[in-house]
Amino acid sequence: MAWIRVPLAWLAAVVGMAATGVVVQTQFVLGALADVGADITLADRMEMTVDDLAGFGPTYAVFIAIGFAIAFFAGWLVIRYARLPRPLVHAVAGAACMGLMLVLMEQVFFGVPVIAGARSAAGFSAQAALGALWGFIYAGLSGTRR
Repeated sequence: MAWIRVPLAWLAAVVGMAATGVVVQTQFVLGALADVGADITLADRMEMTVDDLAGFGPTYAVFIAIGFAIAFFAGWLVIRYARLPRPLVHAVAGAACMGLMLVLMEQVFFGVPVIAGARSAAGFSAQAALGALWGFIYAGLSGTRR
């Protein structure tokens, strides 16, 4: 029954990345609005964050699920043949997945960055850093070898 750890770890990483990614991107968008003079209260931030989690979270999770499945499989191949540490490999795979996904989404959607909170270098980096975090968590949840 040890095999169940891998899909459950993947699911946890997908849900965690989608939730934290949406929260962070929402805060970047609201910060940009505040920078141009919009009055954003804490209540506004909370309401918009919850709305984005409910409205955008599931869609973002689908993209992340596909990306993480590919990235973590590629990570498994690297670990198998290069014998590198699992946490490092999956953290890099998660970060690379998120960065590549954001770039590809922009190309597919006619040059428009779909994740508004990732339009700045800081927002893009935040999404990639979250990908690394959830890749690291995936490595810990999915097994203990290496």
